[in-house]
Amino acid sequence: MQTQEHATDRPHNAQVVQRFELRGDLAPGAFLAFVADRAAWLDIDGWAGASADNVVTVVAAGPEAMVGALEMALMLGPLDALVQEIETYDEPGPVPRGFFLNAN
Repeated sequence: MQTQEHATDRPHNAQVVQRFELRGDLAPGAFLAFVADRAAWLDIDGWAGASADNVVTVVAAGPEAMVGALEMALMLGPLDALVQEIETYDEPGPVPRGFFLNAN
């Protein structure tokens, strides 16, 4: 009998650091406020910022399940946003405690 690994088989406290790059009709100011609110709610460390070409970058660190929940929230976005593309990368290195918005 073949067994499969499930998310519930992993340690609940496995820490991950992910970088998300989002593109679409995002209204960066409102989108960044949305990200900061969700990160605080999920107790995620990291930062978010928007570039001049309206690409929103989010670096999130925390338990794998919470970072996954943030990723889902990012895909949906606030009501006035349309996320058309999201790219996800592993992010090396430690992330300071807290969540910050970068002013670009």
